Amino acid sequence: MFPDKETILIEDYANYDNFFPIATLDFSNKGIKDKIHIVYVSFDPSIDHYKPFSPNDNIDEFTFSITDNGLYKPTFEKSALVIGKDFEEHLKIAQETYTEAKSKDSTSPKVRIMKYLSWWQGDQTPVNSLGNKMKFICQIDILSIANDDCRLFVFYDEHDQVVKHIYQRT
Repeated sequence: MFPDKETILIEDYANYDNFFPIATLDFSNKGIKDKIHIVYVSFDPSIDHYKPFSPNDNIDEFTFSITDNGLYKPTFEKSALVIGKDFEEHLKIAQETYTEAKSKDSTSPKVRIMKYLSWWQGDQTPVNSLGNKMKFICQIDILSIANDDCRLFVFYDEHDQVVKHIYQRT
């Protein structure tokens, strides 16, 4: 649990404070050759929710490309990671919550590998470039990890070599 950023993100992104690595999952026994990294990313909600993101992505639904060495390369621009003054305190609290979660076994996140998703809102199952549904990997509640009342859904697509993260909030 809680891998170092340098072990899951390409070097250009590993120094940003917005990334909170939660776990790396190995599904090689289920035919998935890539390791799946679960990463919470804290975005300032005052940024443009679409401009720094690739098509079909936004502040609550974004994609990582999987590089040849298994590291993630965000498909969004670095400008999506800019934190304004009004959001600095929230990011600080998220970092403190994350540090506390890492230090306590009792607060380790529960990564639920489920056959069926438990959406809080409507179904947002993403599709790949061929129009096929991406493979659901897991869902995890983020409140005890980074002080954000959201549920993170993680999807994988071998064809496009991407992992999509989707947030839903109550």
